[in-house]
Amino acid sequence: MTMALVRPALKYALERNGHGAALGFTLDKLERGATHLTFPYREDLVGNPITGVVHGGTIVSLLDTACGCAAMTIQRKPSVTPTMDLRLDYMRPAQPYKPIYVEAKVYRQSSNVIFCRGVAWQDDKENPIAHCVANFMKVDSKSIQFRSIALKKLRHLMPWRQASVNDSEQK
Repeated sequence: MTMALVRPALKYALERNGHGAALGFTLDKLERGATHLTFPYREDLVGNPITGVVHGGTIVSLLDTACGCAAMTIQRKPSVTPTMDLRLDYMRPAQPYKPIYVEAKVYRQSSNVIFCRGVAWQDDKENPIAHCVANFMKVDSKSIQFRSIALKKLRHLMPWRQASVNDSEQK
């Protein structure tokens, strides 16, 4: 898979759909086997309203997403890489009102599993909020119908087109 094709597709998929859209992060860097995300502080994702600290589940989602994305970039064909195992160590709470940066890298792969490491930090990467080790399953792309997924998303983006197609089918 060429990164020229993968980069825009993954950026769109991660920032505009699912967790990425809900969390509002941006995919800053994408290379073969590595990703970098930025998550802007959001008050609606605070876990402790007294301290203003971001919920730990947000940190887990960021690290899992970054590692999964890094895992996807090493596949030869477009495919998903479901999380098999994720171990996360929280080192300290995130500071309120500051962005969180996440970096993930693939460090090994076998015939069926991709192994990744990730780290989340704010001001200093050497003083992380959390770090993780994660394993992802390689899924045969033949079992995934990317064309139908892309068409469904495209139709969702063009609701006026879908309405005219439905009207034509009813006549």
